[in-house]
Amino acid sequence: MSWRGGWMVSSLLVMGAGCGGALPGEEMSAPAEEAEERLDGSYCLPTEDSTQRVKTILPPSDIGLPRYASSPNGFVSFKGQLHFAVNYEDGKRALWRSNGTAAGTTEIKSLPATEGRFTPPLGKLTPTSSLLFFEAADVVHGTELWVSDGTSGGTRMVEDLTPGTDSSYPTHMTATGSGSVAFFLERYAPGSTRVRYELWASDGSAGGTSRVRDFGADSEVSYLSGAADNTLRFFVRGLSGGTSLWKTDGTSAGTVQVKRLTSGPNAFIMNARTSDGLTLFILRQDSGLQELWKTDGTAGGTLRLASFGATRDVRLLGALGSTVYVTTTSLTTQYMVLYKVPLAGGNPASVVSLPNDYTSQGEAFPYIDSVSIPPGGSKLFFSVIIGSNGPAPRDSQLWVTDGTAGGTVRLRRPLSLSDEYASPVYAVSDDLVFFSAYEADGGGIEPWVSNGTPSGTRKLRDIADASSITASSYPRDYFRLGSRVYFSAYDDTEAGQLWSTQLSDACFAPQSRP
Repeated sequence: MSWRGGWMVSSLLVMGAGCGGALPGEEMSAPAEEAEERLDGSYCLPTEDSTQRVKTILPPSDIGLPRYASSPNGFVSFKGQLHFAVNYEDGKRALWRSNGTAAGTTEIKSLPATEGRFTPPLGKLTPTSSLLFFEAADVVHGTELWVSDGTSGGTRMVEDLTPGTDSSYPTHMTATGSGSVAFFLERYAPGSTRVRYELWASDGSAGGTSRVRDFGADSEVSYLSGAADNTLRFFVRGLSGGTSLWKTDGTSAGTVQVKRLTSGPNAFIMNARTSDGLTLFILRQDSGLQELWKTDGTAGGTLRLASFGATRDVRLLGALGSTVYVTTTSLTTQYMVLYKVPLAGGNPASVVSLPNDYTSQGEAFPYIDSVSIPPGGSKLFFSVIIGSNGPAPRDSQLWVTDGTAGGTVRLRRPLSLSDEYASPVYAVSDDLVFFSAYEADGGGIEPWVSNGTPSGTRKLRDIADASSITASSYPRDYFRLGSRVYFSAYDDTEAGQLWSTQLSDACFAPQSRP
């Protein structure tokens, strides 16, 4: 098994069946009741009236299944405005921007469909201070690195890095400061079926785009990485053994091995999350031992914090203050436990065991699907999916924790019960999180919002036409910019469109989000 596919070991344990049915009772536990009393239930939530379609961008979908319909995506903030990709179903691709109004939502640059073949999507939008990098395809050059200054005339391919119609597919695109990006290209070694990994950097010009390092055909670069302090942190595994942490600022001198993590030939990075300059990750050793690590990008600051045995599946949630939170799920009992680990070092301590109402029904393995921690927040929001012995989950749930047993509360169940659409979770603050949830009897899957209490959790707006195929809007890609939260949703235009909800200035002080 390749390193890139190592995560499948855990994922295969949790794939499950059933598309729904009656869920167990919604009784709130005593700790949840106590937590709700402590939380501020008066926090202002966005309203249905403040949630509106920004503009009709896409024509009616020809696909026939709303969850597969094209929609605006890849939202980023660039030069103070929302920028995003639109990948039309006819193969046309375009870069757009919006200031939150219909008149101010305009196309920057359109690329025609590649003739006679599938057109890869425009995506991987990566803003720097002055340039917006992304990948896109055209008929002559295939998929390559592109750049935009926010104007049509200033949107162009940087360079044909893989000459001809063959594609380059840049990955790990990371802003490194001074308007440049670092990225990887994967190429087949000459005369071999092995992929070699090349690190590149670009300032947006052809002359300023060059290969920084070739890691060769005897190394693999994990798809997991982290960006902090204008550097890319990434993991390299030698096929003959050994996994190391590296970092780069996009220069040859600034591309260095930070620390060798293990000498084992079959070790894999399982999770990685970066916030406030710190990257946390899970390293699975050959023996099945799972280790929690932290790094600040220096050798001395790269330390193993805790180890967990091979009889449990370990998932990383993230850090709140001076504490890291992980979940462990027993491979035999199928119960998930929330643990806390001091960042300064020390033994893991269990916080609370999460309920699983399905363990008597056979395969019901719970796993973490989505995690969101608001900037500077003291609470952590996460969704738990409980699998089955078929493709769709038995249940999906939204939780919040402040790191205590009493402050670990289930906010809503179910979220999505589809095996083809997962509910996004996007926390704007400790008291405001956006997600999607399912209602039976025609309610479908719609956008929801919560102030962090069960009683303050409600549907944001019923967007989908009740007479449509699924009566679901399948909201995606929540993204805050200023006093608005943007997202895409399938609506009565029979296509995925750009939507937003206005945050009240009286109740919520706007703050920037990268």
